[in-house]
Amino acid sequence: MSGNIPDSEKNEFNSELIDLNFDRSRILNHILLSISLILLLIDVLNMQKGLFISGPRYLFYTHFLLMMITLILLPYLRIKRGTNPKQVQFKLLFVILFAYFVTLDCTFTSVIDQLIHGEITVFIIGALTIAIMNTFKPLTSLGIYFINYSVLVIGITFTQADPAILRAHYVNSAIIVVIAWFLSIILYYAKVRDFSSRKTIEQHKSELEKANQQLIAANNMLQESLSALDESQNIIFTLALALESKDAYTHGHSERVTDYALELARFLNLSELDQVIIYRASVLHDIGKIGIPDAILNSPSALSNEEWLIMKSHPERGETICSKLNFAKEILPIIRHHHERYDGKGYPDGLSGENIPFLARLVSIADTVDAIISSRPYRPAGTFEQVVEELKKCSGTQFDPVLVVAFISLYNSKKNQLIEYSLAKESGFFTVNNK
Repeated sequence: MSGNIPDSEKNEFNSELIDLNFDRSRILNHILLSISLILLLIDVLNMQKGLFISGPRYLFYTHFLLMMITLILLPYLRIKRGTNPKQVQFKLLFVILFAYFVTLDCTFTSVIDQLIHGEITVFIIGALTIAIMNTFKPLTSLGIYFINYSVLVIGITFTQADPAILRAHYVNSAIIVVIAWFLSIILYYAKVRDFSSRKTIEQHKSELEKANQQLIAANNMLQESLSALDESQNIIFTLALALESKDAYTHGHSERVTDYALELARFLNLSELDQVIIYRASVLHDIGKIGIPDAILNSPSALSNEEWLIMKSHPERGETICSKLNFAKEILPIIRHHHERYDGKGYPDGLSGENIPFLARLVSIADTVDAIISSRPYRPAGTFEQVVEELKKCSGTQFDPVLVVAFISLYNSKKNQLIEYSLAKESGFFTVNNK
């Protein structure tokens, strides 16, 4: 197992773990070669002093074996990091066999040492060295320690004559094996957490870099037109641009809705504060569509029931998004309720009549006006005469009848200006004078 490593990343984790263990085995091999040479030198000196009796002679054999194996392994340790499957398999096999060799050599040394000093110090050093130097999966390390413990117990049973010392070695070696195994487990899962954390950081970094590049691109496009705006307006237009980039047919929709809503607000002599609120809410009234899949937004045909339910969630999504903006508290009810109907059959809350915020009822009319006179994938643009006809037909059901009368009066007083404005906006050759 790879702990909580996702399946898609297990191969990378395992390969990284094998490379780490291989590199550490290379270092350990060099260290053991140096130690074996020193021990052999000591053995030669003991031989010259006449101390080369049975116990030291067997130790000499283990030291000589250690030197020969570490020398033989040197050429195989020159393999570099790589992802070649055969190379990875070789490294894995090498690391496991090397760990078994090191621990078994230490185990046999401790067995022989019973004839000399009666200690198991080398066994302890070997077990802890492998636990610290190599990061094995729990079952792999358990196998290494269990086999070495079994060999040690069998060996010292025949070489240690003192029952008291023998019992102490049984207990102490068992404790060391448990400690070494738990240490190995701790280090393994620490590596798992380190890998997972690194991957999470890399993913977040990648997402942030991608988002940063998108923001830089958007900022370059908007810099001239937004240079005179304050921070709140920058946020508004950046969010609105992000939405309209998802749907070519809504390009400029928020701007036109804003202009119609402000025209109606001025016609009703609403306060400057209400006009600022209408301006901000109109720009962001459809911002929740950022969370709607492009396939639904740009669907050339009628939406299915399931798709329609997703589309109807955009007022709530918009409220959630804008709730994070410090200046947006006053516009949240408008964003949430601009699709409510006067008869209570709208969404998301089914409010009716005066229970619908007044400015939300106003923005709803402006939204409908632009929806009718703008082209869509499934129909051409409508006319203002169709707008007036639709408003009259839906007065008291979908729309506030007072605001319907107000907009029709506004249209009758500014008929030619509104028509020219609409045509110019569609063609892109019109600059609005909001004064």
